[in-house]
Amino acid sequence: MKNNELLNESAKKGGLMKGSKWWGIFLFLLLVFVDQLTKLLADVYFSSAGSPSKISFIPNWIEFRITYNRGISYGLGSDASPVLKIAVIAVTGIMMAGLAVLYCKTDKRRSWLNTALVFIVSGGAGNLIDRVYYRVWEANGAYGVRDMVDLSRFGFAVCNFADFFISIGAVILVLALLFLDTDAVFPATKKYKALAKEAEEKAEAKKQAKQNNG
Repeated sequence: MKNNELLNESAKKGGLMKGSKWWGIFLFLLLVFVDQLTKLLADVYFSSAGSPSKISFIPNWIEFRITYNRGISYGLGSDASPVLKIAVIAVTGIMMAGLAVLYCKTDKRRSWLNTALVFIVSGGAGNLIDRVYYRVWEANGAYGVRDMVDLSRFGFAVCNFADFFISIGAVILVLALLFLDTDAVFPATKKYKALAKEAEEKAEAKKQAKQNNG
């Protein structure tokens, strides 16, 4: 079966990559909504009068409580200067915008890579919303990024769903780069082997055209 026939057959099977990139925009909005909703529910519940300070989900392992992180991971930089905090927000925003542009430009058939980008951007945007809304650069601010899942027993900090989305996206990205993408080190499926061969043929054609014109 020729490469194009194989790719067309893969597209007909549907899945998340069927049709266009709109699925990614929908998934992005859904993930940000889930992140903000869980933060709001935890904030309201644990801040209410008479509510417990924490809830044991898996005794001695996972707990739910509310904390406000005015820094970055593990609270690092909580006491940093306003200029530095604003710089972190700006850099984060630029990185998320860059990844969003990369998503828009990436071949829609590269489903794993596109999914990874959507998860990472969604998580980054979710925490960025908190940093901007609660003005973490203000010295006397009481709030920051809202975290509610205590995983300290596993060596992690108190996390939120945005952190989970970033982690999931990172894992998917590694899988894509290793096995499940056009540029994968070890392409694991016929689809991506075909895409890799197609990309190689296009690169070779461009090289040949450049030599002929030269």
